[in-house]
Amino acid sequence: MQVMEYDRSFLASRILLDSFNGNLIISGAFGLFKKDVVVAAGGYDPHTLGEDMELVVRLHVFCRNNQIPYSIRYEPNAVCWSQAPGSLGDLRKQRRRWHLGLFQSLAKHRRMFLSPRFGLVGTVSYLYYLLYELFSPQIELFGLATMILAGWAGLLNVPFMIYFYLFYAVYGAILTMTAFFQRIYTQNLKISRKDVIRACVMCVAENVFFRFFLDFVRATSFIGYRKKKNQWGQIKRQKHSEIR
Repeated sequence: MQVMEYDRSFLASRILLDSFNGNLIISGAFGLFKKDVVVAAGGYDPHTLGEDMELVVRLHVFCRNNQIPYSIRYEPNAVCWSQAPGSLGDLRKQRRRWHLGLFQSLAKHRRMFLSPRFGLVGTVSYLYYLLYELFSPQIELFGLATMILAGWAGLLNVPFMIYFYLFYAVYGAILTMTAFFQRIYTQNLKISRKDVIRACVMCVAENVFFRFFLDFVRATSFIGYRKKKNQWGQIKRQKHSEIR
């Protein structure tokens, strides 16, 4: 399910934002930067949980404030390896850190928001990350809670809601499958029929289960923020022989 999520994110939103030099994050494990520009901009910020995103946002600010021509691009053909969390507990720690890092980056550079100086980066990109990344967990969980209360109070057309949810789940799964099989095709990868079936099942599970689990993690990530705002959390690293 993590693979499906990554494919949809990288092959959809990042390519779209890339069309106007609007990406606000280059994943830390996969980033390659010009050292002199990074040093001039102040380097990595050790006081944020999302130092990779904060650096990219700061590079946008630095280059535009100093009228330096620049380009921050996503390279879809790059091949990089990184260890992903192997348990729900480790995944929860990772996504909490990502969400708090997102909040810290947007809050630190809030002057970008709707500022004409930053063009589409300050309007489209900032607004996208604000609404669809930072606030989306609360919006989705609030909607889910509203439906449950409406159903309990007898104010909900249950058959229509079930059909609507199934339509939503299938639509989301199709988008995810499109991104996944697009990568399989463009990189000329070979997978078995069994893997094709597994991929389709995981696309549905990712929308029905995985998505709401992550929404809950992100929505509750600010609990204890004052005490743990700079704590990464320990994630167990697997040996290469154990990776499946």
